[in-house]
Amino acid sequence: MLFGHRFERTAQDDLHIHSRNLVQSAFVLLTGALAFILPVAFAVFVIADEGSPLTDLDPLTSLLFVLGLLLIPALGLLLMVYTGIRETLLLSRRDGEGKRRTRNFFGRRERVHSVFRIDTPNYLELRRPPDAEPAYTQLWLVMRDGTEHRLTTDNVPVVPGSQRTDMWLRELADYLNVAVPTEVVVGSAAAVKKATYRRAPAPTSGKAVREARQRKTKGLKPSDESTEKLGTPARALLLLMGVFLALLELSHVIALVPALFAGRLRVGGRTGTTTFYWAEQPLTFSFNMLVGMAEVLIIGLIAWGCLHMAIRGRMSSNP
Repeated sequence: MLFGHRFERTAQDDLHIHSRNLVQSAFVLLTGALAFILPVAFAVFVIADEGSPLTDLDPLTSLLFVLGLLLIPALGLLLMVYTGIRETLLLSRRDGEGKRRTRNFFGRRERVHSVFRIDTPNYLELRRPPDAEPAYTQLWLVMRDGTEHRLTTDNVPVVPGSQRTDMWLRELADYLNVAVPTEVVVGSAAAVKKATYRRAPAPTSGKAVREARQRKTKGLKPSDESTEKLGTPARALLLLMGVFLALLELSHVIALVPALFAGRLRVGGRTGTTTFYWAEQPLTFSFNMLVGMAEVLIIGLIAWGCLHMAIRGRMSSNP
């Protein structure tokens, strides 16, 4: 079965629903494999062909070429590491809460996307936007106080009437002690309260209180702090991309500075390379020079952002 769920009951009477999508897993595996194979094959071809024009490149262009080849497998590895293709819905009657957790292709890098209460369930409801396909149906858990939580996984579609979906609905309804939903609500649902579930009360002592006092002294809120720490693969990719863009910017600067003093600018395009002279075409020369400077500025900002995040290891931080 390409799509499906595997149900697991633990000794603590918890229900774990493991969702699998073999098509998605195969795509990630194939993309990652091609990202490693194609650059290696291309490099071997260039080395073996002594008459290739790529063997006569200058050192800076050759370095850019090598870094570009390294970026491709790095992106493939990043896809396999950071794509959460193994999704699990964990429900615990003992703790009265549910979780949606994902793991990457290798079964590591566990990430909890949402935590919600399940101690006072009211009913399950299937919803679908107007004029949408059945695969866009979502399952929502509505609590007695009006709050709701989405139970639909991201990698396995819900198709009402299919054997896979019916079994999934029965398992959930049996565990939550509610009725199995039989009808699909089409259109916008009624307005409901959406409360953020906090697993533990606010601490009254210890390190958390000291950090909160420091934030209050500095006038900062928790939302103002760093959003997410980057892992080693992401930092390595950002570092590689930053170095590549920095060298690309350097090559642009090396081409623009002599052109500015010599009054002769060479611009490459789809039809080949065109040379503009200040003495003959001052407006065209100036326009292309300004475009080149803008490219240098934009590439430099992106390179700085990549290197900054790679060094700091965070997506955003306070100055």
